[in-house]
Amino acid sequence: MSSRPVSPHLRTVASVLLRTVLPVTVDVVRSQVARWMSGERADIRYPERRRVPGSVADAAPGTVLSAEPVQVLGAGSRLNPATATAFCYATRDSSGRVIPATGVLLRSRRLTADHAGPRPLIAFAPSTQGVARHCDPSVSCTVGLDLFLRPPVDCIIAYELPVLLALVASGFHVVFIDYPRDEVTGVQYYGDNIAGGQALADAVRAAVELGVSPRAPLGLWGFSQGGGAVGWLVENPGYAPDVIPRAAVVGSPPSDLGAVLGHVDGGLITGALAYAVAGLVVSSDDLRRTLWPLFNDHGRAQIRANTATCAGGSIVTSAWASTRRWTVSGLSLAELAESLPVVRRALRRQLLGKRRPSCPVLLWGSANDDVIPVGQVREVARHWAGRGGDVSYRESVMPRLPGRTTLNHFLPYYLRLPRNIAWLLSALR
Repeated sequence: MSSRPVSPHLRTVASVLLRTVLPVTVDVVRSQVARWMSGERADIRYPERRRVPGSVADAAPGTVLSAEPVQVLGAGSRLNPATATAFCYATRDSSGRVIPATGVLLRSRRLTADHAGPRPLIAFAPSTQGVARHCDPSVSCTVGLDLFLRPPVDCIIAYELPVLLALVASGFHVVFIDYPRDEVTGVQYYGDNIAGGQALADAVRAAVELGVSPRAPLGLWGFSQGGGAVGWLVENPGYAPDVIPRAAVVGSPPSDLGAVLGHVDGGLITGALAYAVAGLVVSSDDLRRTLWPLFNDHGRAQIRANTATCAGGSIVTSAWASTRRWTVSGLSLAELAESLPVVRRALRRQLLGKRRPSCPVLLWGSANDDVIPVGQVREVARHWAGRGGDVSYRESVMPRLPGRTTLNHFLPYYLRLPRNIAWLLSALR
């Protein structure tokens, strides 16, 4: 029996992963030791808000408001040479208001002959790491891993950092976002595919202002929360007609958010539902007036505690809890959302599959995903293909693991990483 040939792109990615693992491991250990010895850990947990010079309201979306160099762990060694710039820029929330947002531009300096012309740019929408400021990818990429045992117990885990570094080691520039926040409260617009997609498009504009060639081939990458943002962006090219992606990788995107609420409730990351409640409450006065009175004292305390920590802290706070204990009525959060027309309307705005994607898409899901129900990913695939989109659909068949621990959500992401990067390499070069 003849063996299946390995594509040259897949071989390239395998070598890339090897060159990614060593530098990031060394940097994470080195930085953690340095922080423990210097006593800087408190500063990491409570990072200052980036100050925005002047008014943002009159800035065009994509305008860079401030920028400074930053050291991203695992980037900058001879194995994976790159420079990084943290920046603040203007974008719009899903109501159309101009707001500040933050992100990081990683410029690869790896010598490569794999493409002609400008080096490709990947616009990267991260998966959920938590909604407190110290969980933002622009912070976690400089920390890597850190545990806080002083209450509230919390943990920073930069689990998207290896993926970012693998893309940089493949020869791509990468711009990634921190999801936008309500300007008054500082609460992240969690679960808002519209705001996330717009922030990603405007981050591409900001990257061009920071020196990336406007002719650079553009790819999009997003998994889970990031998949929702990328999915919205490929459906809505009219938001930023100057941002023209050639290809997109969209993994396990949340589309039917009401179904996600019910699927996650009672699992390891029930605390992420607090992120969704907070995001809804700050998105409009109607939602705040309708939703907040329906939570009891315990529920409000859970929402506040979870939104002050990262995903690791949310596990300590709310793992395997039921949101029925959060509400005055005893209804679960999914049941509560279904019973309220204003919430149903807000969640329907986030649905994907309404329009044909504007570029070729590799869409994938997991048959036994314990965070994003695979049925809604399949539905997006059907809608996109039915509208004439160039869509390749893949599905992980990893067996169901017990405990609703999110392993059926995250493990396929990392297991698929080499082939997904290889697909993107092929599409952009």
